[in-house]
Amino acid sequence: MAAEGWTWQVDPPQGWLHVPTTATLPPDLLAAWELEAAGLVRSSFRDGPEPEDGGDEGPDAVLDAVRDRVATESVARLRTFAEGVVDAGALVVAAVGVLDQTPTPVLVTVGAEPADDAGDDLMTALGATGGNPVAPPKIEHVDLPDGDGMRVTRLDLDPETGGAWLSVCLGRRTEHPDAVVDTVLQWRSQDLLHGPAMIELLDELLPTVRINRSAQ
Repeated sequence: MAAEGWTWQVDPPQGWLHVPTTATLPPDLLAAWELEAAGLVRSSFRDGPEPEDGGDEGPDAVLDAVRDRVATESVARLRTFAEGVVDAGALVVAAVGVLDQTPTPVLVTVGAEPADDAGDDLMTALGATGGNPVAPPKIEHVDLPDGDGMRVTRLDLDPETGGAWLSVCLGRRTEHPDAVVDTVLQWRSQDLLHGPAMIELLDELLPTVRINRSAQ
């Protein structure tokens, strides 16, 4: 991926899926990825609770079919999500087996700004400002070996359904003589139990986002 004179890539750690798009893989390789990813997701169900619509009754073949269907559908949703954000210059990676659930997607973006940028857009992207959160967002400064870090956790209400959305975002700003380069990891879900696990997972993921200056 490229961001205004910079190139970047994500090398997800073990237990993560890098979700491709039609812009990055030809159809035959996409089909192969989907099959492999569904197998990985399917195997993550083995030692955890049964999928919600499977139950623990019935022949093993029926349960296996339910697991296969849930895995295939979850991979299809990941692909649809990734295709929907690629035009914005974002990538999608997904953690497999979080709280024994289907894959948990995380949006990854990288952007370059002038060296004197005040960081207003970064704060908005992290959820530190804007919107109508239930309570003031929790903002934490994180010590990083390669830049300044910030974690923002917030809870919002869906104005249409009244349901709650929890988001955890982790940002990194790396300073250069003529620019600052911002990395933002965004996770959002209505499953509020995921929050503590996602804080740890985003901390694990951030160092794998590698940024280099593009050839001039």
